[in-house]
Amino acid sequence: MLKKFMELSKTVRIVLLAIPFINWIVELVLRWSLFIEKKDLGSLLVALVATFGFGVILGWVDAIFTFMEDKIVLTDIKIN
Repeated sequence: MLKKFMELSKTVRIVLLAIPFINWIVELVLRWSLFIEKKDLGSLLVALVATFGFGVILGWVDAIFTFMEDKIVLTDIKIN
């Protein structure tokens, strides 16, 4: 799911990550799909943090990282 999200245009990704409730849902989908794909402790911890507290803030950080570096924070996927 993260790879498909990264294939969207940069503008669409930033808009989805900048709107408060929508960015939380996007973060949940991205973080849990990354955990299901990788099945490691780091992905689980980030998914739990996004779910139970800081999902909106993490979404705003991701919007900034997407704008500046075309990357989602705390992942290893980057579009060149």
